[in-house]
Amino acid sequence: MWALRQRLVVEYMVRNEQVPTRRHGFFVVMGGFHKFSRVDISKSATSTPASPDPTIGSDIEKRFMDKKSEEPYGEPNHPLDRFDVCRLVDDGRLELPPEVEIDDKSKSDWITKSLVLLQTLWFVVQCGARKMNRLPLTELEVVTLGYALLNLVIYVIWWDKPQKVARPIRVFCGRLPERNGKQKILKREMEETAWFYKLFFPVLGQQDDVVDLRSLKQTPTFYSGNPPGQCWPIKLLPLEYFAVMVTSMIGGAFGGIHLIAWSSEFPTHKMLVLWRWGSILMTVAPVATLFFCIAVSFSEFLKGIDNNCLKAIDKWIIEPLSGLSIILSIFLVPFVYVVGRVITLILAFQTLSALPSEAFQSVQWTNLFPHI
Repeated sequence: MWALRQRLVVEYMVRNEQVPTRRHGFFVVMGGFHKFSRVDISKSATSTPASPDPTIGSDIEKRFMDKKSEEPYGEPNHPLDRFDVCRLVDDGRLELPPEVEIDDKSKSDWITKSLVLLQTLWFVVQCGARKMNRLPLTELEVVTLGYALLNLVIYVIWWDKPQKVARPIRVFCGRLPERNGKQKILKREMEETAWFYKLFFPVLGQQDDVVDLRSLKQTPTFYSGNPPGQCWPIKLLPLEYFAVMVTSMIGGAFGGIHLIAWSSEFPTHKMLVLWRWGSILMTVAPVATLFFCIAVSFSEFLKGIDNNCLKAIDKWIIEPLSGLSIILSIFLVPFVYVVGRVITLILAFQTLSALPSEAFQSVQWTNLFPHI
């Protein structure tokens, strides 16, 4: 969900002409711009001499966290979020770097990504060929097939994303504009939300809902840029609900792949039953989250219609169901889903000790193609 939310935020920025390309959007969301304050060179000259390049021989993140650092290149303050970057660009106080400069920060080009995708697709083709020739798939291959699906989806979503921003661009912009309404809400949510509630946000892919970058020294790992109120594919649907819906469908498809081994041979009948239940849990659990998004979206749609009957239906039926689905989505669904994944992973390795003889046979025609 984190990857999808990040991609949707970038699409929103490109469609609203806040950035020229998706690569620029990803660079901004990843914390590519970091605010610095200038330090008096004569004052810092009395301290320990520093290297001209602060990134030589050390990790830039660690140097950013060093509050005592006062070197001629400046003192790091905080990363800039997309709101601050866009306003600085509009005011002429910041210029976005060329796309080739951002590409230089990415150590994986399209050739590397294409090779990884080809290798993943080759594995999928091999699994399909085994099924067509009525050869069994091991449980470990079935699990790997599910991860191959996730790998393909993530690569498509993050195709234009730089690999890592290890050296963000230093911005000496002086005083920033006053926080806008959204930034004030984020700062308040970050200060008022209890720490144990914040533990659930990364699991749901919504960590950036309680993150104010001006209050931090570096961009959090699961930060997606804080999505706008509505998403571009479906204007009536909030972006975060759209991301949850798509993620739920992908999660259900991931669990559904495990059903391929429904009739496979297992060492014991108990293992077969456990595998089936684990696969069912992973397939059905995301449906509750999907139902939550549909119920909330339908409720928002009914509120915009001036009809007493529909408003009564929303108040007495849709809203209670939405509340129930929220509880299930936050507390029960993640637990059930994790239980199903743990069961299937353990069984996938346990069954390797007693594989059928057909599992060691290969499809004849695959030997004609080189393995990537």
